[in-house]
Amino acid sequence: MTDVFVSYARSNYDAARRVADVLCDDGYSVWIDDDLPAHRAFSTVIEEHLTEAKAVLVLWSADAKRSRWVPAEADLAYNADKLVQMSLDGELPPLPFNRVHCEMAKGWNGEHEPPCWPKIVASLDELVGSKNAEAKPHSEPSPRPAASKEPLLAVLPFDNLSSDEELAFFCDGVSEEIQRSVSEASRLKVVARTSSFQFRGAQKETGKVASALGATHLLDGSVRRGGSRVRISAELVECSTQRVLWGDRFDGDLDDVFELQDSIASEVAHALKVALLPSRTEQSLPAELYEKFLRARGRITAGDALFDDSAERAFPLLLEVTEAAPDYAPAWELLASSGAASLRSGHFEGDYEERRAIVEDAAAKALALDHNRGEAYLAQALLEPWGAYREREKLLTKAITVSPNDPSALTEMSHFYWTVGRFKEALEMALKASELNPLMPAARLHVAQMHTYVGSYETSMQMHRELHRRWPDNAGIMISLMGFSASLGFWDLHDETLQDVDRFEGWTARDLRATIAFAEAARTKDPELVERRVERYVGLLDKIGSVPLNLIQSLADLKGGEFALDVALKSDYSFVFHPQGARPGGYYPGVLLGPWSEVAKLPRFAELCAQLGLADYWIATGKWPDTAGWVPYDFKREMRSARDAQKAQPA
Repeated sequence: MTDVFVSYARSNYDAARRVADVLCDDGYSVWIDDDLPAHRAFSTVIEEHLTEAKAVLVLWSADAKRSRWVPAEADLAYNADKLVQMSLDGELPPLPFNRVHCEMAKGWNGEHEPPCWPKIVASLDELVGSKNAEAKPHSEPSPRPAASKEPLLAVLPFDNLSSDEELAFFCDGVSEEIQRSVSEASRLKVVARTSSFQFRGAQKETGKVASALGATHLLDGSVRRGGSRVRISAELVECSTQRVLWGDRFDGDLDDVFELQDSIASEVAHALKVALLPSRTEQSLPAELYEKFLRARGRITAGDALFDDSAERAFPLLLEVTEAAPDYAPAWELLASSGAASLRSGHFEGDYEERRAIVEDAAAKALALDHNRGEAYLAQALLEPWGAYREREKLLTKAITVSPNDPSALTEMSHFYWTVGRFKEALEMALKASELNPLMPAARLHVAQMHTYVGSYETSMQMHRELHRRWPDNAGIMISLMGFSASLGFWDLHDETLQDVDRFEGWTARDLRATIAFAEAARTKDPELVERRVERYVGLLDKIGSVPLNLIQSLADLKGGEFALDVALKSDYSFVFHPQGARPGGYYPGVLLGPWSEVAKLPRFAELCAQLGLADYWIATGKWPDTAGWVPYDFKREMRSARDAQKAQPA
C-alpha cells in the first residue's frame, strides 16, 4: 500500500515532482501519475491508487482549481478523511475543500524545511502512522499487474561482446531473430522489439524492465563473434522471483546461426512449458547474405516506413537477398511488408506502378514458400483499395490467424474495425497491440482514441493527458489531445496543454495552429471565426474535389450536422476504390460514426455511407457498426434503402 498519493495540475508538474522526491527522501512511499501502466484504463488505475493510499497530498494552484481532475481526486480524499493540502501559489482550495486547513507554500523550491513543511509532514505522519524504514527511489515505478496469467516474454537486445562495435547491428539482428523464432515456434506472447529493445546495458535491471513492459519473463544474453565463429549465450529469467529458469551457451559457425536461434527458441518454450508448433523448413543463408538481411531489418525496425525513408534504405539490400536466395521466405516477406508501408505512406516518390508490382510479387512469393507468413498477408491488405472492406478484412484475418501476437497485424485490424464503426472490437485489438508494445507511443495513443469512440470520454482524456505528460514531444499525441479535447469540450485539458504548442515546428506546428483555430471558433461561436474556418474547409471542394471526413466532423461542430452532411454529399470520394494512390489517412469513415457525431444522427447519413461503400459492406456481412445501436432511427433500414437507391442509378 502506498503512503502518499500526490495530486496536481499539469502546469505544476515540476513542483509536484520535487514534492514527491522530497517525500521519498523522507522515507515515504509515493505514487505520482507520471508512469502509469499500459493497457489499463487510466481513470481506473488512478482510482485504485487513490483508494489504497493512506494519505492524499493535493497541490493547489490556480490551474489546479480549474482542472477537471484535481478537484475530483481531492473529493475522494476528502470523503475518505485523508486529505492533506498545500498551495503552491497562494490560491485557496475551492469549496468544500476550504474547510480543511491548507498550508501556504508560495515560492517553495524543494527544500526540506520551508516554514510549512514540518506541518505537512506532521499531517502525513498522522495519516500514514509511521514512515518507511528506508526511502524508496521514486524513479522506480510500482510493478504493473499482469494483463493476464499467460506468460509475456520480453527478449532484450543481446550484448555485443565482440571487439568490433560495428557488429552491434549483428547482435540486435540475432536478438530480433531469436525473438521472432520464439514467437513463431510457440505462439508465446512476446513484447515487440520497439519496446523491449529500449533497455540496454545497465538498464536491464529485471524489476525495472518487468514494471515497464508488464513482462512475466525476460530472455537476455550476449553475442560474441570472431570471424566466421559465433557464440550466443542466453538465459531466461522469471521476473516475479528473479530466478533463472534456463541458461545455456551455443557455439557454431555463422552458417549455423539459424540452428542456434531455433535451439534457443525451443529451450525457452520448453522452460515455459509451452507447446511447440511444427518447425518451419527454411533455406539457410550464407553468412554475407544473412548480414545483409539483418542490416535491412535493422534499418526498417529503427524507423517508421509511414513517416521516414527507412524502408527505402532497406529496399536495395532486400532485393539483393531475394535475388541471391529466392527460396528464403523471410526476405520476401520483409520486402513485401516494408514496401507496402512505404507505398501507403503518402510520400513515396518513385514509380508507383513498378514498385507496387514488386511488392505484390514479393508477398505472393513469401506465401508460396510459407503460407504462414503473416506480414505478407498484411502487405496484401495494405495494397487493397481503401474501400475494399471485405477483402481487407479477409486478408487481415489471415494475418492474425497465423500471427496472433503480431502488434502490427493487431493494430491494422483495429484500424479496420475503427474504419467500419466496430469500435468495441477496435478497442479490444488496440489493447492487445498495446500490451505487446507498451512503450510505443502510437500504440498507447490508439487505445486512448478508441476509448473515445466507445463513449469513455473521461478515460480517453485522462489517458491523453498522461501520454502527453510522458511523451511531451510526440506530435501525434499532441494533435490528438488538442483535437479531441476541443470536440468533446474538455476545455480545462485543452487550456493546460496550449502552453506546450510552441515546442513544435514544421507541419506539426501548422496542424496544431489549425486545430487551435478550430477550437477557438467552436468554443466562442464567434461568427467571424466560424465563417473563416468553414470557408477554408468548404474551399477544398474546388481545390481537390472533396472534403476529408475529419473536416466534415469539424463542420458539424461549427455549423451543425445538416450543413456538414450537405458538404460531404457534394464531395467525390470515389478514390477510395482505386487500387493506386497513397493511403488516405484523413478519410477514416469512423470519425463520423462516433457517439458524438451529429452527422450520423441524420437518416440521410445513409446516402454518404452508400457512397463510401460502407452500406454495402454492412449489409453483405451482417457486421453492423456500433452506431446502429444509438442513432434515433432505423439504421439498418436506411442503409438498405440508400444502397438500393445507389444501385438503381445508371452507371
